[in-house]
Amino acid sequence: MFKPALTKTAVVIASLLMAGAVSAKEMKIAVVDYSAVMQQIPQAAKAEAAINSQLEGKYAEAKKLDSDFKFNVEKLKRDGATMSADQKKKLEAETMKIRDQLEGLVRQIDETRAKVSGEERNKILGLMNSAVEAIAAKEQYDIVLQKGAAAFVKAEYDITASVVAQVSKAK
Repeated sequence: MFKPALTKTAVVIASLLMAGAVSAKEMKIAVVDYSAVMQQIPQAAKAEAAINSQLEGKYAEAKKLDSDFKFNVEKLKRDGATMSADQKKKLEAETMKIRDQLEGLVRQIDETRAKVSGEERNKILGLMNSAVEAIAAKEQYDIVLQKGAAAFVKAEYDITASVVAQVSKAK
């Protein structure tokens, strides 16, 4: 006997709660895929080209050191048995010196690349954030989420293409 009354009460309470949720202001939410924007905008390609141009001399130097190192290793394998102990020792020392120079240069290149890349990425992220804010204001979005934060998003709520277009126009 209590079940029908309890069920009716539960239905009435659920209806009231649903009515309250419907009457609340609806939020307008969008998503943006920052990694997709980064891959599509010309500023990212220009930044990468600038970094490579800046490090071009270091790359050439590293390539030469690598070539010299490989040559010496091959020479040791090929001629090591016929070399005198002094010649072999001298070539091994020279090979290790080249290896150490190469490792130091590669470390320097990596550090420079990371530093410059981080600076460029921060500039581009600033442009992207400005574009997201402008689009959100124009389209009156209450919240813009990173696309990975949502399990599913309808295409109509994805503003990635708009962000790409706006950032691509920026200088």
